[in-house]
Amino acid sequence: MKTYIADIIPKLQRFSQKLDNLTLLTNQHWVVLDELENSKTVFIFRSNNELLISRNGKVEKAKWEYLRNNSILIDQKDTSHLFKQGFFDENVLALKVDSKEEYAFWVNENRYDGEINSVERRRIF
Repeated sequence: MKTYIADIIPKLQRFSQKLDNLTLLTNQHWVVLDELENSKTVFIFRSNNELLISRNGKVEKAKWEYLRNNSILIDQKDTSHLFKQGFFDENVLALKVDSKEEYAFWVNENRYDGEINSVERRRIF
């Protein structure tokens, strides 16, 4: 399923919001899709460029920065990751790992009644 979605992301880009619309990105609970079956990881992009990453309730503080040109830099502990915009709206965030054909996928938990914590609750379409 993940590969299929990654294949259609370039076709959906024309329907995407711009990543510089930070009001859609910040202060939302973005749930990582591919790890949901084993653990729940939530990213909260705060307006002060602090990034909260909660894994099953244990929070790590990191930093994020919008770099223009639809790019985001995420700094965690000893590593930094550069992402390019794949698709973005109020429900879904798909970021392409720079220089790779891989995407990271998130769903905005704030758009649902209750928590997304199972495969059944992550249906977005």
